[in-house]
Amino acid sequence: MALDIDEAKLARNEAGLWASWTAATTAAMLLGFLPALLLIDIIDSPLILRIFIPLWAGFLVGLFQWIALRAFLTTSVDWILNDGVGWALGFSVGLAIIEALSGSLLGTIIGYILFGVVIAIAQWPALHREIPNAVPWVVASVLGWALGAFLSQVVINALFGDTATLAMTATVTALVTGLVAGAITGLALVYIARKPEV
Repeated sequence: MALDIDEAKLARNEAGLWASWTAATTAAMLLGFLPALLLIDIIDSPLILRIFIPLWAGFLVGLFQWIALRAFLTTSVDWILNDGVGWALGFSVGLAIIEALSGSLLGTIIGYILFGVVIAIAQWPALHREIPNAVPWVVASVLGWALGAFLSQVVINALFGDTATLAMTATVTALVTGLVAGAITGLALVYIARKPEV
């Protein structure tokens, strides 16, 4: 089922949708990553953590974004499943590529780009009624998630350098990535949804 945004509701509160979408994405990222820090000492398997954390964070991003969207929808939608799967898959693919290319700038850029592409493609089936052409949503997702992930690393290096703990890194990564990705994809969603469906 594709989501259907009520253009009249959107016109009355575009800033509200953007702000709630940005806040929802940021809060979900924080709640998705920070509790996972407690599991690191309990679960001694990087593979399990790489599967669990993206699934949990993806579920929360999908849930929180749906909560932000539902006031603007004419009907409900299976957004949580689409967003959760897309986010988990994008995170895993991006991380695998970044690790495979062992810290090179090109590998990091490719990983961040793939992260955004996979998320956008997974979300698009729920958005295709509002966004008949997937390209604008893919571009916004790539820009938002890639720029957010990249800027989070810049902020970590600027604030902490080599002294960053795992908790500091996870907090800054979740906060900055969520804010930037939420703000950019939220702007794109508001802009695209202004136009009535064809």
